[in-house]
Amino acid sequence: MGLEKKYKTGILWQDTQHRQLIDLMEKLSDADTREAKSKMFTYTTAFLAMYVTHHFKLEEQYMKAYEYPDLEFHVKEHQKYINLVKQFRRDHSSFSGEGALFLEKNILEWILNHIMENDQKLGVFIRGEERKRILAEEG
Repeated sequence: MGLEKKYKTGILWQDTQHRQLIDLMEKLSDADTREAKSKMFTYTTAFLAMYVTHHFKLEEQYMKAYEYPDLEFHVKEHQKYINLVKQFRRDHSSFSGEGALFLEKNILEWILNHIMENDQKLGVFIRGEERKRILAEEG
């Protein structure tokens, strides 16, 4: 489907991973039978568990490498989300309409809000630091 422009951070790897997650959530929402929704639910919850580990770790590595001033706050936000996903998986180990709805609404809303606020700021910062490095190399 593609990542809406308002969610793009300008950091290729970050935008690509955000798009993957949002596309997956949309596929879950678009599943039109209980069987299809159940399969997408299982896949989505497993993907989320992997995503919060790998995507957040990568973001945090970049924040450290670029000495991002809001590192501590951003990491705390990640930890809140990791805890939310872990709790969700404990409470919804198998498909239910209620679990799918929570995933589609609450978890997706958190993701989009995080991208719009925290990740946008991080993207601006990283792009600025990259420009400084390029100029320093050229100078």
